Amino acid sequence: MNSAWRTFSWILFTAVGAALALAGFWLLFTTFMVYDDEGYVLLSLQNFSLHGALYDRVYTQYGPFPYFFYDALHRIFGFAFTNTTGRWMTLVSWLGTAGACAALVGRQTRSALWAAFTLAGVFIFIWVMINEPVHPGGLLALLIALGTWLGAEAWEKQQINRFVSITSLVGAALTLTKINVGVFFLGATFTWLAVNTAPATTARTLAWLVAAGCALLPFALMRALFDASWVRLFAFIFAGSALTTLLAARTAARPVVTGRNWGWCAAVFAGAATLLCVLTLTRGTSLHGLLNGVVFEPLKHPGVYFFPMNWRIGSDWLAAASLGLAAWILVTNRLARPGVCEWLAWARVAVAGLFLCSPLQIIPTSLAAWSMSYGVTLAWLFAVPLQPGTRTGETRAWVALVLVFAFLHAYPVAGSQINWATYLWIPLFALGLHDAAPLLRRRLGRWATVATWAGMLLIASTTVVMTSRLAKIGWSRYPVSQRLNLPGAENIRLPDDSTYALRIVYENLKAHADLLFGFPGLYSANLWTGIPTPTLTNATHWFSLLSPARQQEIIDRIAASPRPVLLVQRDVLKYLAKGGFPTKGPLHDWLMANFEPSFSLDGYEFWIRRGRQIAILSTARQVDRPDDQELTLTLAQPARPVARMELCADNASHWPRLILTAANTTMTGQAIDLEGVGKGPVQPVQFPFAPSGLSRITVRAPKLTEPITRGHTLILLRDAAGAIVGEVRVLE
Repeated sequence: MNSAWRTFSWILFTAVGAALALAGFWLLFTTFMVYDDEGYVLLSLQNFSLHGALYDRVYTQYGPFPYFFYDALHRIFGFAFTNTTGRWMTLVSWLGTAGACAALVGRQTRSALWAAFTLAGVFIFIWVMINEPVHPGGLLALLIALGTWLGAEAWEKQQINRFVSITSLVGAALTLTKINVGVFFLGATFTWLAVNTAPATTARTLAWLVAAGCALLPFALMRALFDASWVRLFAFIFAGSALTTLLAARTAARPVVTGRNWGWCAAVFAGAATLLCVLTLTRGTSLHGLLNGVVFEPLKHPGVYFFPMNWRIGSDWLAAASLGLAAWILVTNRLARPGVCEWLAWARVAVAGLFLCSPLQIIPTSLAAWSMSYGVTLAWLFAVPLQPGTRTGETRAWVALVLVFAFLHAYPVAGSQINWATYLWIPLFALGLHDAAPLLRRRLGRWATVATWAGMLLIASTTVVMTSRLAKIGWSRYPVSQRLNLPGAENIRLPDDSTYALRIVYENLKAHADLLFGFPGLYSANLWTGIPTPTLTNATHWFSLLSPARQQEIIDRIAASPRPVLLVQRDVLKYLAKGGFPTKGPLHDWLMANFEPSFSLDGYEFWIRRGRQIAILSTARQVDRPDDQELTLTLAQPARPVARMELCADNASHWPRLILTAANTTMTGQAIDLEGVGKGPVQPVQFPFAPSGLSRITVRAPKLTEPITRGHTLILLRDAAGAIVGEVRVLE
């Protein structure tokens, strides 16, 4: 490789890193998911920082590590737990995960090109972080990437105690974030130490124990849902992948791990885990609460909520064929034959060609879906050493083991978890192809230079395509969306319909609620408004996650509140019901008996206590007449006088369908109170108008020549300079 190409590769790496950081910012700040997992996590972080007592008072489904980690950052840097800071922390985790993987590949290959490909591939692989900012999944991905990279660095330098220190500390942090992910990472660590244990006879004994454990682990883990076909295939793919990767790891192993290393590993893990547990107890958590929150409650999760994996066609046949082929090659020691190694190198190229069809969008399969269905099964192929007698396979074997065990993270919820579970396929893929290149160049002879340049150009082109597509998506969203302008979420930019709906919901909450409860948990609204939840036991799916006693505590608190509001997300509830997870329980039944909907906007329903009346601010009712239309607007006091009104579709505020001015409009107005009751006479109103306090404005205006879909009309109130001073949604 000449110096010009090296220079180009480093320029590409730098440009890709900058473009990905910018694209990540654009995407994170133009996304808000209606199920609002981020609000749940942010509110629990805030409550832990203020009150402690994790599990006993502050509800969470996760371990204490992320709470102490983020609380430490909060105290050091002084930031609040808002949607904005959550997105910045997520961007750091996102870039950090991709950067750690790129550093691992760059160190092993000495190639900025492969590092750039890995950086782009992993970053795009875990793009789902935009859907759930500050979710522990992002921190888990970062910890695994750091543990894999730093562990590989230590192992390469033959610093065994450093390797076990790094992996034990990461394992403790993972275990006390999400216990199953920690167990999977420690399983990979145990397996790698086992096959490298001295003497060789001990390593063989441990390898047999690992093999038995790998075969039994998925069946024990998945027993609650094992009747489902997708779960049985999940178990089979893991068992086959774990056994084949174990065989590959044994071919790269060397007997260097001693009993002292094993003892140090156990001591570091126990010390770190104990320290964090003691800190948790000192912050007000009971021992029963800690054990229940970290160990026992997670065991119930498959019975509470699951999301099936959509296995791609042929994944079952590939798993069976891969297991048979790996056993034939590795058990019979056929790697000693040069022809077999060459065949495996060409097999890697063939797999690479199929895989690259995904990022190039030649086939309609995501990177994560491909890796789940096929990549993990083929991990052994990219891990096995193709040059016997060298140590080139050690890092790949270690990465492959972590990948295969992390694969289990996608059970029982194969949503964003499939991305977090399999992103290590990208560095393994890059390392495996780089390892195969020398053998293939020898076979190609005089064509080797042409093939090498073609391959490098393909990898460079794929890197550019992946990066540019992600940047294009971000750029297509960020400049054209307007700022949400809600406290803690000022710079989040969403489509017009979502922006105006959330602003109007916020305005009515501030006016009408002294207590706010979400159905399901919609806790960003609590953060925006500062309105408290009934208790500190705030769960997303509280109807299935909270005990009857905890639900009764919430009932008692809501019943005692003068002005409670229930915020319902109807689209999420429909999705849960469609998936076979209906809402039920004592709290649900009590809410349905005591609350009723006041209004709805874009799936958000504003429920108040039965019999209560409120003035629904920034909304309007429409009545069509033979020759014109009547609009009745309920308004708070605008910041400046209203000089004109514009009627438009709620998703196209830039395109007014009708402009209301003094020339085509007549209006009357009346002052009202928070209950919507008139406080004085009805009087004529003229542009510009600026009512003091709450008012009801009745407008007689021409009909729209092009009707807007009912329930999706937006009325923008503008001042004399054309600035928006208010927005009103017409209710159905």
